[in-house]
Amino acid sequence: MPNAKLENLLNLALSATTAEKEKSQILGTGFTPATKTWELIVKYHGQLERLESEVIHIELLSNGYAIATVREDFIEAFANLDEVEYVEKPKRLYFE
Repeated sequence: MPNAKLENLLNLALSATTAEKEKSQILGTGFTPATKTWELIVKYHGQLERLESEVIHIELLSNGYAIATVREDFIEAFANLDEVEYVEKPKRLYFE
């Protein structure tokens, strides 16, 4: 069952194959295939920086937001932490 703290599009991207992510401009955004890591936007409370490790890199922003670079196999555990309120993947911006 998909994690409720993860955005629906992120849940879909995590279940996609590498080939599907490479073909889709939407699903692959934020994913680095060489290191199998995701750059994620996180809404949190408390001390998120204490989670900094070899598999999680935290860049604190303001107002309870951060950018976390997380190995794909640790995303579920990361999202289940009490400090983490919501996780979403970055989006591509298009100019008109």
